[in-house]
Amino acid sequence: MVTKLNAASVPRSEKILGRANCLATDSISDCVRIRAPKTGNRFEVEKVDIGVSGSLPSVAIVIRKYSATDCIVQFHGPLKDIYTGLVSGSSYVVGSDAKLARIGDANYPVSGVDFFQFMGVATSDEEFLIHPLQATFGGLFTSARFFGQALTPTVDPQIFITSLKFKHGGIDTEIVNYNGQQLLDGTVNDDSASESGGVGTGYDTISLTFTPRPLSNWSIDYTPDV
Repeated sequence: MVTKLNAASVPRSEKILGRANCLATDSISDCVRIRAPKTGNRFEVEKVDIGVSGSLPSVAIVIRKYSATDCIVQFHGPLKDIYTGLVSGSSYVVGSDAKLARIGDANYPVSGVDFFQFMGVATSDEEFLIHPLQATFGGLFTSARFFGQALTPTVDPQIFITSLKFKHGGIDTEIVNYNGQQLLDGTVNDDSASESGGVGTGYDTISLTFTPRPLSNWSIDYTPDV
């Protein structure tokens, strides 16, 4: 016997909204935190700063402003018509400007400097499913390893230097990604790691064995050598 599913009985993602007192400097699409106890039936919010540990976590996104300090925030559920150009299926975190950010974006957090907080997943180019998680320092899923960190070439397009020293070799070795494709480590393969300050100073340099295409997208996963 086959039981037919009644679509009307399927639970839907619930939108959780709230009226809030925000700051005049807060804008629609900003990720915000709770800054003070509620005033009456209103939340007290302000946009987060991922460079400051006490500023996180973000709990909502500003979706409407009636005045400079009167706004509506959404805590959870599907959000539409606020964003454009999202990449479906991609995870987004709180960016350096309090906007959403995905790996490769200019506002993506910097390892060792910023805090990472997952905010949800894009379900279309203009729809986002909000599901905030707790913030962590240095990495999205662990504080021990940094994931998806942007790599910027030096004057030489084949040379990259990371902001922190990283472990090289074994299970903690670095992983370099070129336009989403993982490179093979080794001088006879795609890239090699070295120590810019000399032997024993710590690995911080990635050297390519090929000339990459201009305007390529680079990222690296690594474990800090601290």
